[in-house]
Amino acid sequence: MEVVKNNKSIFIILGIIFIFLIVVLIGVKAFFPSGNAYGDRLKGIDKVSFSDKEIQKLEKEISSRDKIKKVSIDIKGRLINIILTVEKDADLGDMKDHCKDKLELFDEDELKYYDIQFYIINVSDKEEHFPAIGYKHKTSESIEWSNN
Repeated sequence: MEVVKNNKSIFIILGIIFIFLIVVLIGVKAFFPSGNAYGDRLKGIDKVSFSDKEIQKLEKEISSRDKIKKVSIDIKGRLINIILTVEKDADLGDMKDHCKDKLELFDEDELKYYDIQFYIINVSDKEEHFPAIGYKHKTSESIEWSNN
């Protein structure tokens, strides 16, 4: 006990530091929760997830048409973004039909799980109908376009 009495100020400072560290740890845990950013919204994604090889195959299949220069696919959670860069003389109607046809590349479970967005970008910035954005909700049968 004499050690405590002789070093009272040091023990008080150590106690304050200890309490401060506990408060900081609780605050960090409250403001930066661990876990998935999507919470429970991605339940079942392991049953319908895509490998890198499957994504590359999809990109190759979609880019097989004339007038398409580049295709990239980005999957974020339950959303598949398909970005098509087309040549300046590409017809928007043909590209929309092409996107509709390429929904057949996905199986029924994937179509019911994922929302799919198509972005059609023209290499020329001067085309009035581009860019076009098409969206298919997982419960929908068709693609809705932003510039019908």
